[in-house]
Amino acid sequence: MSQVSAESEFHFQNVILSIPERGIEVDISQTIVELTLYESVNIPYITGNMVCVDTEFAFEQLKMTGTERLELVIMAQEYDYTFKKKFIITRTVGKTKMDEKGYAYNFYIAEEIFFIDVLSKLSNAYEGTPAEIITNILSSEFDKELNLIGKASAQSAFTYISPYISPLAIVETIRMRASDRNGYPFFVYATLKEDSIRMKSLSDMIETDPINTIPFTFSNAQNYNPDRKKQLTNIEFMQDIGVNDTVEMLMNGAVQNQYNVLNLSTNKRNKNNRFNITEILDAKDNSIYNKDLKIREKTLDQYDPNVLYRIVNHTTMDELGYHDEQDLEMHVNKMKSNALKKALDKKKITIILPGVLNFYENTVFIGEQIMINLPMPGGDLDKVTSGPYVVLEIKHKFSENKYSQAMTCSKLTNSTDKTLAVGPTGYTSL
Repeated sequence: MSQVSAESEFHFQNVILSIPERGIEVDISQTIVELTLYESVNIPYITGNMVCVDTEFAFEQLKMTGTERLELVIMAQEYDYTFKKKFIITRTVGKTKMDEKGYAYNFYIAEEIFFIDVLSKLSNAYEGTPAEIITNILSSEFDKELNLIGKASAQSAFTYISPYISPLAIVETIRMRASDRNGYPFFVYATLKEDSIRMKSLSDMIETDPINTIPFTFSNAQNYNPDRKKQLTNIEFMQDIGVNDTVEMLMNGAVQNQYNVLNLSTNKRNKNNRFNITEILDAKDNSIYNKDLKIREKTLDQYDPNVLYRIVNHTTMDELGYHDEQDLEMHVNKMKSNALKKALDKKKITIILPGVLNFYENTVFIGEQIMINLPMPGGDLDKVTSGPYVVLEIKHKFSENKYSQAMTCSKLTNSTDKTLAVGPTGYTSL
C-alpha cells in the first residue's frame, strides 16, 4: 500500500443528517467508518454507500425511513481543500449487530435528482436537437444545467413524445439517439466537482490529450520513491476486466454489422449498409479482434453476424420523429454508436490510485483520458497495456484515514508512440 502519509489524508468536518419535517438535525461525522462515492459516465447523478457505527442507538431513535437529508463536508487539511455535497439517504442496505454496544449500518445515498426522478412520470412532447431536449428536461424537472463538452450531436431537430416515463428515462432515450457525424455515441453524466450535468461524445473523449502530465505508473519501487509526485501517481492495484470474447463481441455488434433501411415514402434504401468497427476506430496492429482469423477461408469482416432491418416512412420535408433522419445514409450511425459503446468492454481495466490528486484540485477525471504506464522487466513499457485510457467509472473510498480512487478505464486506441502526454492541466502544486 501507499506510504504517502502516516497521518489522515482527510477528515469529516461535518456530516449533517437532517429530517426537516421533524425538526431534526444531527452531526454524524464521528460515526462514519467508511464512505464510498461513485461516478459513472452512464449516470447523471452521484451515488454512494456510507457505513456508520452507532454505539448510542441514535439511528434507532431517529426511526429512519429512507428519506433523510445528508450534507457532507470533507476536508483535506494538507491541501487546504474542502469538499461539499448534498445527498439523500434512500435506504438502509444492511444493519449488523456488533455487540451489546450497538449496530453497524450501511446506508445507500444518492443526490436529490435520483429521488425526484423516482417520483416523476412525464407524458410530454419535446422538440429540438438531443442536447436541446435534454437541456429542457434537466432544467424544468431538476433545476440542473447541461454542460455540452465539445461538439454537438449530428442529429437534426426532431419531435419526441414521452409515454409516461421518468425524466431521466427520457434523457437516456434521447442520449441513445445522439451521435456525432461518424457515429460516436454521447454520454450524459454527473461529476463529483460540478453541479451541472455533462454531455460529451466518445470521440471528444479519445481525441483530447490525457489529463495527467505525469503518467500513472504501476511500480512497486515507485511506491517508496522519495519524490512525492512519484508516490501520488503510483498505481497501487491493477486488474484486467476486459471482455476477451470474440463471439460475444460479434453478437453485440462490436465487430461487423449490416444495417438495412427502407423508406416507404420514397422507396429508397441506404447504399452504405455494411459497417466494420475498424473503419472508424484505428486499432492499428492491436485490433479489437483478430483481423487475420479465417473461418472457412473467410475473414471476420466478410461475414455479417449482426444484421438489422429498419423501415421508415417520411420525406425530407416532413417533421422528423425520434427514429427519422433527413439523410437516409445517416441511419447506420445508430448501429455504429452501439458498436462503439460495446467496444469499450474489450480493453477494460481497473486501477486504484491515491485519491488526493482528484480531491484537492478541481480536476474532473470521469469522461476524460488518462495516461497509464506499465513497465516491463528491464525498464521497457508494455506497449499493449500502456497508453491512453478513457475513465468510465470512479469509486472514491474514504476509509481508515486514507482516500483512494478506483478507476474503471477503457482503451480504444493503440497509441504506442506516446509515453508522456502533456494535457491541459497538471499537478503543479505538488
